[in-house]
Amino acid sequence: KEKSMPFCDFHIHSRLSLDGESLLIDQVRASCEQGVRWMCFTEHIDLNTEEGDFLVDFPEYIRQIEAARAAFPDMKIGIGLELGDTTEDRPNVIRYADAIPLDFKLLSRHKVGGIDPYYGDKFFAYRTRAQAAHDYVDAVYRTATQFPDYDALAHIGYVFKFVQSDGFPPLRYEDEPDKLDAILRFLIEHGKALEMNTSRWNRFGDGMPGRDLFARYRELGGEMVTLGSDSHVIDTVAQGFGPACEQLRALGFRYLTAFEQRKPVMLPLK
Repeated sequence: KEKSMPFCDFHIHSRLSLDGESLLIDQVRASCEQGVRWMCFTEHIDLNTEEGDFLVDFPEYIRQIEAARAAFPDMKIGIGLELGDTTEDRPNVIRYADAIPLDFKLLSRHKVGGIDPYYGDKFFAYRTRAQAAHDYVDAVYRTATQFPDYDALAHIGYVFKFVQSDGFPPLRYEDEPDKLDAILRFLIEHGKALEMNTSRWNRFGDGMPGRDLFARYRELGGEMVTLGSDSHVIDTVAQGFGPACEQLRALGFRYLTAFEQRKPVMLPLK
């Protein structure tokens, strides 16, 4: 089915995530003010990180979602999780993901070789940019193809999110074209969405992944795209959404994809 919607945000966090800074109800209010009418919270499940386990108090999560729905009856507010995958953590991540009914499962790869690129001094201590790109894309390929149950793949290019600069460019399709093609083809063939993550748009004028990877995704026949601010604080809700949607339209995408009770809903890009 199709519905017309100004904006939808399917990657957003609150204080229920260990790194969230704003209350869930405040994230809803700020998003509504920015023209978002359908949002899905994706609180973190990420195990064995430098800061410990990112877990969610599920009863409190459900309570806050229900309170937000009551306070904003004209908003669609979904309940989701961002699932941080590694081979070692996968069985427990799956167990947590299956603990409550969800609207949306967003699959992420943060750690590579046991280290999160967020900790750049450690991650890049023994890697060139080319080696970092290779290791990261290989890890994302294994996550995308081996994790058994998810709806969308998050922020391809995360490896360079925190070091991106004029002299240190973001991940590009040309860095690992064969393995990136394999990831994109897998998503298309298995009905998974690719996330347009806008958390660096206001700084660098592009998403994660960038325009070149989305162009290739479209060329291969990809249609399912989720839009996500990856906001952890009210100041960054809906960041970059306008130009990101313009970019997607220019590349030939006709829809954004939302999820309700794990079912995709195609929202015309107008």
